[in-house]
Amino acid sequence: MDRRKFVALAATSVAGGAILSATGLAPAQAQEQAASSLPKPRKQLMMGYYRTWGDVVTEQDAHTSMANIPDEVDVVFLSFAVTANDSRLSKAIQHTYIPLLQGQGTKVVNTIFVDKLIDPAYPNTPEGHRALAEHLVTTYVTDIGADGLDVDVERSFTTAQLAQAKGVFTELSTLLGPRADNGTLLIFDTNKSGNEPLLQHAAGLVDYVLVQSYGRNVAGLQATWETFEPWIEPHQYLIGFTFYEHRGQFRTDVTLPMETSRAYAYATWNPEGARKGGIFSYAIDRDGVAPGDDTSHPSDYSWSRELKHVMNR
Repeated sequence: MDRRKFVALAATSVAGGAILSATGLAPAQAQEQAASSLPKPRKQLMMGYYRTWGDVVTEQDAHTSMANIPDEVDVVFLSFAVTANDSRLSKAIQHTYIPLLQGQGTKVVNTIFVDKLIDPAYPNTPEGHRALAEHLVTTYVTDIGADGLDVDVERSFTTAQLAQAKGVFTELSTLLGPRADNGTLLIFDTNKSGNEPLLQHAAGLVDYVLVQSYGRNVAGLQATWETFEPWIEPHQYLIGFTFYEHRGQFRTDVTLPMETSRAYAYATWNPEGARKGGIFSYAIDRDGVAPGDDTSHPSDYSWSRELKHVMNR
């Protein structure tokens, strides 16, 4: 049995016996009564991936701007890596959008594919791992003033690649995330299960693990969570849905009315006996656009606002 499960089970048994002897209630009744007196759990978070290439700064016919993302969104991810180059978009993100969002309490995290952690230009040695980690943090976090790094893992690895990815992740954790303890975030996002070796290595190094659950059956959420349960705490675990993209794959996550949608079901779902860390969306810039509508619309982020409320009411 996993050590965390064993400790939790032992604590529950002792607590149940103590309450029974003190109150005369059956264990189930006593635990229910005790649970009602516990403080409210930490709030569940709302996060979202913003497709930067569709911002008004980039497209003349676009109607969405990062400046309009509300403070109900706790973390915004820059979809695809953004660097501090001379492009108009990069300058707007670095000098306008990031300071604005940070000022309202929303963190901005840059997203990179895990391929950047297995760059063959860097030797697969401890020294090479450190140098690559420092390069990634400087290029994708420090230079643009972001709050952290999100590593997107959707591939398999050779033995050598896995060793390099693990080594670089370890070095990243000395610069970002909970081990660095400097207010930054280090996040692992994936479309895979918790059975992956890189996830199991990174689990103790990151703030959150995000699972791209786009279009998945709600009935399977518990089984997926159970593959992650030995490695992370429930409050680190977030599941994600997708808004409808322009001419994109239609996964029916945001059908109307909202209360019958998959996104709503994700917001209300929690692991058995616990509370998840929250939910996230892909293409948050398309919040509120009807599925099948390929035109550009400004968003009032009504879904993000309401789903944040649903999770924490």
